[in-house]
Amino acid sequence: MAYKYFPITSNSGSPNHIFVTDFQALLNESFEHSTDIFEIQEEETLGSNVFTDITVRITGAVSSVTGMKLPDDFKQILFKDIDHSAKLGKKFYFSNNYWICVYSEALNTLSANCMVRRCNNVLRWVDEDQVYYEEPCAIDYQIKRPVDSIGRENPVTPNGFIELYSQLNSRTRKVSANSRFLFGNTDNWIAFKTYGGGVKNFDNLETSDNTSAQLLTVLAQVDYVNENTDDVVYGIADRYKDFRTLTSGSDIGVYDIVIDPPENYILESGSAIYDARYYLGGVIQSGSFVFTVSGSAVPTDHYMFNVIDDNSFRIDNLEKYLDSNLNILCSGSSGSRILNLELRGAW
Repeated sequence: MAYKYFPITSNSGSPNHIFVTDFQALLNESFEHSTDIFEIQEEETLGSNVFTDITVRITGAVSSVTGMKLPDDFKQILFKDIDHSAKLGKKFYFSNNYWICVYSEALNTLSANCMVRRCNNVLRWVDEDQVYYEEPCAIDYQIKRPVDSIGRENPVTPNGFIELYSQLNSRTRKVSANSRFLFGNTDNWIAFKTYGGGVKNFDNLETSDNTSAQLLTVLAQVDYVNENTDDVVYGIADRYKDFRTLTSGSDIGVYDIVIDPPENYILESGSAIYDARYYLGGVIQSGSFVFTVSGSAVPTDHYMFNVIDDNSFRIDNLEKYLDSNLNILCSGSSGSRILNLELRGAW
């Protein structure tokens, strides 16, 4: 039987250089000769939510013998290019799930690989300006210390906390102590509130660079769902909390302008119809709006904007545009709000 030997491609330079160069050549030759080769999507830049195709090898990362972690929730990704960057917090998409890098092996190692964890939920929240954000996250399996605190006259008080992981980017940097989130479904939302010291955003990838952290770890305790201020339709905590006090005619109270759906992006070739309403204490109120594109740098050939009626409009994403958001001014007699939309690519 004749055997094929892989030829040495380098004959100059240091032994280290020769070994590294030949190893890369070997990967180029044989990387895809495997049953565990897959084409997945990888986020181009941190926080962009823009994904491109990449061919990788995916293997198991956790032993199923212990039963502590599900093998389908942890995978090892191996890259063909030994210089490929796979740092903590990097996101991938495959098998109908987002995945986040929780362990990486890139420093002073010959092969480029990382361990990713499946994101099993989504963080949803609004900031003080009622701008909606969302980010895939991985919630650990167990609710820790789930006990009831029972007083002589008080009702049962729930206790327990969870640990979750998410990419640390321009959106999740806004997560702080007392941030609230809803998980579950419309039949039974479960609320969690971050501990005062439960936000870990300082796992620097470079010791002295405080902007190099890319992985966010959060500890959150069980909280109560507040149907007056939480959006129990879309699962957004505190959506109606930061109200503005208005006095308009006979209506005196705390009002807010709510735009549904809450997603602030449209995928390429997609469209969305948005509905704007006034709310008072979580109850819908009458009122009309004038909708206009305001101060946006997005070229007009990238989108189509149509007003449907006094409370709704439609946006079509004709072609992605990542350099600026599309700003829609929703102007009414009792207040205005700007909706910032991202015209994303197909992913």
